[in-house]
Amino acid sequence: MNSSTVRSLLCVLSSLAWLLGRGYGADAAAFASPAAVRAQQRYEQSIAAASKRFTDELDRNMKLAVQAGALEEANQITEAKNQVAGSAAVTVDFKRQGLITARNMYRDALTAAKGQYFRDLEPALRDATKAGNLAEANAIDAVRKALASEVADGKVTGKLANGLLLTLGGKQSVWENKPVTLPSKQTAVTLEGVLLLSGKVRTVKLRSAKASGSERLKFTVDGKLCDFQEEGSNHHRYVVVTPQPGSDKLRLKLGDSIAANEWVFGPLEWSINDGQWREIPLRSLIAVD
Repeated sequence: MNSSTVRSLLCVLSSLAWLLGRGYGADAAAFASPAAVRAQQRYEQSIAAASKRFTDELDRNMKLAVQAGALEEANQITEAKNQVAGSAAVTVDFKRQGLITARNMYRDALTAAKGQYFRDLEPALRDATKAGNLAEANAIDAVRKALASEVADGKVTGKLANGLLLTLGGKQSVWENKPVTLPSKQTAVTLEGVLLLSGKVRTVKLRSAKASGSERLKFTVDGKLCDFQEEGSNHHRYVVVTPQPGSDKLRLKLGDSIAANEWVFGPLEWSINDGQWREIPLRSLIAVD
C-alpha cells in the first residue's frame, strides 16, 4: 500500500470518526481545499448561532422555572443544555409549549445547516476530484454521504447520487432531471427521492416542463398525494406544496398514473414563493436507494 493510499484512508477514517463521534458537531474534519474549508466554516457558524439562540432561550426559561419552583422543568432545561454542549440531539420531552417550540426551532436549524453543508461541499468535491487530490476528495465524499443519509432520515442503504431514482418496468437508474420517454400505462414507472430546499420557503409549486397526454405522474410529497391545479390557456398542470415550518427538504414520489399517449416527461420545475418557474437544479434532487 503506497503512501498516497494510506493518507487517503486516514482522511476518510478521520472524517467518519468526526461524524459518528460528534454528530456533526463543531470539531473540524481534515479538509485542506479552500472551498471545503469555507463550506465547513459556514456550517460551523450556522451551528454555533443556532446553539446560542437555543441556549439563551433555555437560560431565560431556567430563571422562570427556578422562580416558580418548577424543579422537574429546571432539570429538563439543564439536560437540554448539556445535550447542546455535547453536540448531541436534544431529546428532552418538554411539557411547556414555549420550550417545545424553542427545541423544534433548534432541530430545524440544525437540519437546515446540514442540508446547506451538503450542497456547499458538492463543488469542493468536484474541484478536488478534477485536481487529482484523492485524499481530499475521499474526505469530502465521506462527509457528504453521512450528511445525505441524515438528510434522507438515515434511509440510505446503497449508492446515493444527485437526481431522482427512476424505476421503469422493474429496472432502476438515476434520473438526472432530463426529459424521459415513458412507456405505455401497462408499465410501472416511479420517480422518487429527496428535494432539498434553502432559504425561507413558504410554498413550492412543482410541475413537469414537458408532459404530453392527458394524465401526469401523480405527485406524492411527504407521504401525501397532491391534487393538480391548472394555469394558463394551455392548462399546464402543477401541484402546490407547503413544507413543514423550518424544513429544508421534501420527500418526492411520482408514479402510478401514466396515460398510454403520454410519451415525454420532464424536466421537473419549481416555483418558490415568487411564482416564477425554474428548472430544479440537479444538486437539489437526491436519489435515495
